[in-house]
Amino acid sequence: MSESLRDLRLQNKMTCAEVASALGVTKNAVTNYESGVRNISLEQVVKLATLFDCTEREIIDAALNSRSAR
Repeated sequence: MSESLRDLRLQNKMTCAEVASALGVTKNAVTNYESGVRNISLEQVVKLATLFDCTEREIIDAALNSRSAR
Protein backbone atom coordinates (compact mmCIF):
# COMPACT_ATOMS: atom_id res chain seq x y z
CA MET A 1 0.00 0.00 0.00
CA SER A 2 1.24 3.47 -0.82
CA GLU A 3 2.10 5.74 2.06
CA SER A 4 0.33 9.01 2.73
CA LEU A 5 1.64 12.04 4.61
CA ARG A 6 -0.28 10.84 7.65
CA ASP A 7 1.40 7.43 7.43
CA LEU A 8 4.83 9.07 7.36
CA ARG A 9 3.96 11.24 10.36
CA LEU A 10 2.70 8.26 12.35
CA GLN A 11 5.75 6.17 11.44
CA ASN A 12 7.86 8.96 12.91
CA LYS A 13 5.69 8.99 16.04
CA MET A 14 4.81 12.65 15.68
CA THR A 15 1.60 14.56 16.28
CA CYS A 16 0.11 17.08 13.85
CA ALA A 17 1.08 19.79 16.34
CA GLU A 18 4.73 18.66 16.37
CA VAL A 19 4.92 18.62 12.57
CA ALA A 20 3.21 22.00 12.41
CA SER A 21 5.75 23.47 14.81
CA ALA A 22 8.66 22.08 12.78
CA LEU A 23 7.18 23.50 9.56
CA GLY A 24 6.15 26.83 11.04
CA VAL A 25 2.49 26.33 10.09
CA THR A 26 -0.72 25.67 11.99
CA LYS A 27 -1.91 22.25 13.04
CA ASN A 28 -4.88 22.82 10.73
CA ALA A 29 -2.50 23.30 7.77
CA VAL A 30 -0.88 19.92 8.48
CA THR A 31 -4.29 18.28 8.70
CA ASN A 32 -5.19 19.85 5.36
CA TYR A 33 -1.92 18.59 3.79
CA GLU A 34 -2.68 15.09 5.07
CA SER A 35 -6.24 15.10 3.79
CA GLY A 36 -5.27 16.53 0.41
CA VAL A 37 -7.35 19.66 0.87
CA ARG A 38 -4.32 21.95 0.72
CA ASN A 39 -1.32 21.67 -1.59
CA ILE A 40 2.07 21.45 0.03
CA SER A 41 4.74 23.95 -1.02
CA LEU A 42 8.19 22.96 -2.25
CA GLU A 43 9.68 24.54 0.87
CA GLN A 44 7.47 22.32 3.06
CA VAL A 45 8.44 19.26 0.99
CA VAL A 46 12.10 19.90 1.75
CA LYS A 47 11.41 20.50 5.46
CA LEU A 48 9.32 17.31 5.73
CA ALA A 49 11.97 15.25 3.97
CA THR A 50 14.52 16.44 6.53
CA LEU A 51 12.11 15.95 9.43
CA PHE A 52 11.12 12.42 8.37
CA ASP A 53 14.62 11.49 7.13
CA CYS A 54 13.45 10.55 3.65
CA THR A 55 13.73 11.91 0.12
CA GLU A 56 11.75 14.78 -1.32
CA ARG A 57 10.35 12.29 -3.86
CA GLU A 58 8.89 10.21 -1.02
CA ILE A 59 7.18 13.31 0.39
CA ILE A 60 5.79 14.25 -3.03
CA ASP A 61 4.52 10.70 -3.58
CA ALA A 62 2.94 10.70 -0.10
CA ALA A 63 1.28 14.06 -0.81
CA LEU A 64 -0.10 12.70 -4.08
CA ASN A 65 -1.34 9.59 -2.28
CA SER A 66 -3.03 11.82 0.30
CA ARG A 67 -4.82 13.71 -2.49
CA SER A 68 -5.92 10.57 -4.31
CA ALA A 69 -7.35 9.09 -1.10
CA ARG A 70 -9.74 12.03 -0.86
